Amino acid sequence: MSTAYQPPTTTVPRVQELPTITATELKNSTADVFEQVAAKQAIAITRHEKPRAILLSVEQYEALAGQRPEWLEKLHEEYRGMLERMQGPEQRAGAEKLFRATPEELGQAALWAAQQKAKSKS
Repeated sequence: MSTAYQPPTTTVPRVQELPTITATELKNSTADVFEQVAAKQAIAITRHEKPRAILLSVEQYEALAGQRPEWLEKLHEEYRGMLERMQGPEQRAGAEKLFRATPEELGQAALWAAQQKAKSKS
């Protein structure tokens, strides 16, 4: 059974949306840049006008590196359960039977499945 998961409600700005500072400016005014970052404003550091790194506050880093969000943990649990069910002895025997089936047996199985699908639609 599949569950509807809520995506994260907070949006993370794209690199292009972040304020930028050149590597030279960072070198010349490190204290000011640290103050901006400490005020929870991530900054993209550019070199030759291309973003090369992102400078984050400790709080922002810990939030990103922290535990998985609850919705992701629930999805992971559901996936793990599905995987365990797919690897049971009954499923293993079914896969083995499938790999050993003759072309005629596969054709009969396909015909049966198509008939079942047609019945369920009517």
